[in-house]
Amino acid sequence: MKNPRPRVSVVVPTRDRAEHVKHCVPTVLANPELHELLVIDQSADASTEEALKPFAGPKLRYVHSDQRGVTNGRNLGIELSTGDAVAYTDDDCRVPPDWVTKIAGLFEADPEASIICGRVLIPSSNAQGFTTSFEPVVRDWQGRYPPPDRDWGITANFALRKEVVARIGHFDPVLGAGAPLRSGGEPDFIYRALKAGMKVVNAKEVEVEHLHARAEGEASKKLLSNYASGTAAAFIKHVRLGDLTAARIYLKHLSGCAKLMLINAAHLHRPLGIGYTLAFLEGSVKSFSYRVDRKRRLYVPP
Repeated sequence: MKNPRPRVSVVVPTRDRAEHVKHCVPTVLANPELHELLVIDQSADASTEEALKPFAGPKLRYVHSDQRGVTNGRNLGIELSTGDAVAYTDDDCRVPPDWVTKIAGLFEADPEASIICGRVLIPSSNAQGFTTSFEPVVRDWQGRYPPPDRDWGITANFALRKEVVARIGHFDPVLGAGAPLRSGGEPDFIYRALKAGMKVVNAKEVEVEHLHARAEGEASKKLLSNYASGTAAAFIKHVRLGDLTAARIYLKHLSGCAKLMLINAAHLHRPLGIGYTLAFLEGSVKSFSYRVDRKRRLYVPP
């Protein structure tokens, strides 16, 4: 029997970035196979709601939430969505008009695919500053784990079947931007899915563009520090549960930090990577401020 083609709901979390989201939304709505678009707005004022009024229609659902943290926004989007699969992008991304069709087609063609991590490109106009990108290398991961430095997708271009959440739970609300542990929501979610035997597909053909580069200097350093701290917190959580696989990945991350510092020092490159390493260690220590639900493998919110 042919695998059914899923209806794809798209979720875009946002907070106090009306100028970004009003340019993102029309690119998503231009996808003819879109089932629905949920904008989860955590803003303190009505500017985002006002900015989206010109796009009102049957496929756009605006939801205001008093919660904070991007993972809470993503989780609320899952709960409110009515599609069979949920695709995520960020408010500062632009998606092509065949984005949803490609995601639906991959899920239809491969019934084992549970998560799709798409390619995230940085336009040449964003060459100055820093923002996150993702370049898939190995197509499929199942029953094994990617190395620390690649193939861990990001939610700027990320899709999942809703039954994934039924099996492993939601994104960890203590991880991610705006949450206490600042980042790490994606690697934690992917790790839990792989741990459960699910298949993650890294699809180069599913692309989005990621804008809003942080300016070089303090803004970029802060973003990198958040990634380092959150990644450490994501994996040390599982280490605390006695997970030897997570321990190996964590130690590879840490040894990679040390190796980078030595290489940079030997070649007199700046920055040496000390700040990134210190942030990684800080995230490791900060993890112990929160209890871990052993059964669900989630931090217990404060």
